[in-house]
Amino acid sequence: MKKNTIAIALILLVFSLPAHSKSTCKKQTIEDLVQAAGEAFQAKDLGRLDANSASLRKVRIVIRHPLGEGDNEYEIKQVRSFREGERWLRSRETEEYPGRSVRRLVRCRRGICSYDFDSGIVHRVLYIQRIIYGYSNGCPYLKTIYLLDGD
Repeated sequence: MKKNTIAIALILLVFSLPAHSKSTCKKQTIEDLVQAAGEAFQAKDLGRLDANSASLRKVRIVIRHPLGEGDNEYEIKQVRSFREGERWLRSRETEEYPGRSVRRLVRCRRGICSYDFDSGIVHRVLYIQRIIYGYSNGCPYLKTIYLLDGD
């Protein structure tokens, strides 16, 4: 009787392992994830990306100020969630500054998604310049978001 119980338990264990080893994220492409990030960025609602597990670790947000020099050229903030990143971006805003925009995605390759800036930039607008990404268990996640300040 004990052998039958052990055999049944082992069979159940073997069949339940594949269910546990599957990833919990949505099977999506990096382009889909970056598109969702761009929409959330423009809507000033990056926090909604937290629900999709778009990042497994801390996220870094880097703002480049083209007119800045030396230490003033980059602002870097490491956040634990997109919601925290959104709060930080909003804390920097004033009545007229900055707007947010996302250009056409050129490509995602070798861990970097880049955007088209051939048509120039507008004053007082923050743009997503590029996104660094990775994969975990076949699911894409965002590591760093580089923003360009239209100063």
